Amino acid sequence: MSETENGSALQGVDDPAARVAQLEMILQLAPVGIGLVDSVGRTSMTNGALHRMLGYTPEEFATLSWSDYTHPDDIPVNLELSRRLAAGEIDSFEMEKRFRRKDGGWIWVALTVSLVRQADGSPAYEIGIAMDITERKRLVSDLRAAEERYRVLVERVPAVVYSAAPGAFGRWHYVSPQIETMLGFTAQEWMSDPGLWWRQVDPAAREGLIAGEHLMLADGSSTERRSDTYRMFRRDGSSLWVRDDAVVLYDHAGTPTIQGVLVDVSQEKDLEAQLGHDAYHDSLTGLPNRSRFRESVDEALAAPTREGRGTVVLFVDLDNFKTVNDSFGHATGDEVIIAAAGRIRSCARERDVAARLGGDEFGLVLRDATVEEASALADRILDSLHGAPIAFSGGTVIVGASIGIAVACADETAGTLLRNADLAMYQAKARGRGRHAVYEPSMHEGAVEQFRLAEALQLAVATGAITLEFQPIVELHSGATAGIEALARWHDPELGTVPPSIFIPVAEQAGLIHELGRQVLVRACAELAQWRERTGGDAYAAVNVSPLQLEDDTFPDFAMTVLRDQGLEPRDLVLEVTEGLLLEERSRTTLGALRSHGVRVAIDDFGTGYSSLNRLRQLPVDMIKIDQAFVSPVGSDEGDGAFLRAIIGLAQTLHLTIVAEGIETPHQLDELKATSCSFGQGYLLARPGPITAIPVTLNRSSPLTVEDGSQ
Repeated sequence: MSETENGSALQGVDDPAARVAQLEMILQLAPVGIGLVDSVGRTSMTNGALHRMLGYTPEEFATLSWSDYTHPDDIPVNLELSRRLAAGEIDSFEMEKRFRRKDGGWIWVALTVSLVRQADGSPAYEIGIAMDITERKRLVSDLRAAEERYRVLVERVPAVVYSAAPGAFGRWHYVSPQIETMLGFTAQEWMSDPGLWWRQVDPAAREGLIAGEHLMLADGSSTERRSDTYRMFRRDGSSLWVRDDAVVLYDHAGTPTIQGVLVDVSQEKDLEAQLGHDAYHDSLTGLPNRSRFRESVDEALAAPTREGRGTVVLFVDLDNFKTVNDSFGHATGDEVIIAAAGRIRSCARERDVAARLGGDEFGLVLRDATVEEASALADRILDSLHGAPIAFSGGTVIVGASIGIAVACADETAGTLLRNADLAMYQAKARGRGRHAVYEPSMHEGAVEQFRLAEALQLAVATGAITLEFQPIVELHSGATAGIEALARWHDPELGTVPPSIFIPVAEQAGLIHELGRQVLVRACAELAQWRERTGGDAYAAVNVSPLQLEDDTFPDFAMTVLRDQGLEPRDLVLEVTEGLLLEERSRTTLGALRSHGVRVAIDDFGTGYSSLNRLRQLPVDMIKIDQAFVSPVGSDEGDGAFLRAIIGLAQTLHLTIVAEGIETPHQLDELKATSCSFGQGYLLARPGPITAIPVTLNRSSPLTVEDGSQ
């Protein structure tokens, strides 16, 4: 019944007793607590809602003063308001106070009090209306506690949390105090100057950031996070790199606000730059490496040249360098390589690119040159190397070289040009070493040998003549066999033992890699299953895969079928791939499909390719195998050791399992144990051999030789 209806009903009742009865009924049915307090403070009349709220009966209320069930801290305020009400200073008052229930518990109420006066104006009684707000107070308290926890979290997290209006000069509504640590400005300074962010951003990044913000706003209600990495400048002018992760939120009126977090990623960018440099440069000589050299050849071929001139490539191979290593050791060999690299570089022109291709091989690419200029350069290099002994810590040594020269013809590809220079270099060696040779078409005779190799390999694959050897991947602290890598081996009756580095590329070129890869996968899984059944071990199988295998759409289904047939789980298989392979979209798609089933992926020879840190976070990878090149220098150079630890730290940050390859000395093993590298493999731990010789746990005091099965 509405208030109007109530009023009309009362007006229609002439009997005073009936009107009083109706008023009492309305009072009892009211959903809020109502009480009449007389001049001495007793609650002489109460309704059912107040009885239920506090648990007292009407008789008990009549004997109680309101102060008896009021919290002591609230009584003074209540008394003062009642005094002012009686004095006529106010017509009514409202307050929030605590009432004690009969069972001893306390509740919060919102109390509204009015005063009824006698005919002479003196106070008669107070009418109090109480609404239980205990739950509301709890929610407010919880909200404040949550806000305080959030504030503490925001102000202590090592990042800058912010809320800002869009635009270059949008007002910053909030920025956490860490802004002062990061950029040197206080939070108050930052919020009071809307243009401060824009001024501190690298001008080269401004246009892209605003364009990205416009894209976010164009998405409307989308809450997809956007991440930008850009450079900013501190108050003192120094620079830093930040990653800005932000989303757009809209209020009830549709006004957008940018909510984001700024993180200082300067160290990450520095490490990425270092990894990028090292990925394209030889760590020993500082020269560009094979990958960078190949790019330089591509760039030279794409550049315009004058008539009668073109791109020329030189391959330099030090003669009898193996003798230096065998006679004086690898440390001396490194000294000689460094000295030889310096002499080769000094002979080249400023615009020429000199690179170390690996081992004792170097390459040079000359732009806009003639064969005569290339020959003259080759002679200068030969004279420089052979003309004076190279000094090392234990004496001196004379080093010669054989050099192959290839001049690019019209429409020449980098691959063909490099192949031709390589063929010419071998021709120079065949002619007696210490000289250079210019490529001629007749040198294609070597291609015939390649065809012969491919023909023999085809027969070997067809007859199942490719065998497997196995090398354990060991938990470095316990000696447990965590994984077993399958290594393909080929011994031909006529060709003899052909290493994988020779026959795998031939298999790829001849279209045999798919069948060969399937055979290796089937045998590896079958032998692992037998090993596990025999030993009770739980090691996984590690199998190398070719880029061409991952271009096969049926490969994921085939791999899963093999695992099911052998009673293995998907996580019992680790596929090893190269860094460059992961940059191919199709390869990532195939690996992603395999990982969705539980198959794990490892980057093999990590560090020899180039994985951007931003990209590495997105790649379908579970573990990295650190290349032997980064393990071998451990203990010989503090910088190399620091770089190895940096790689391990990066992998840990990305929650990747780390395996160190090529552990050959006890010192390397001890150094790796001292880091957070948990797994490793190498000749010190076990040489490749039959899987039956691999135990569940290696004897840590006497490394295993899988070839003979000793422990």
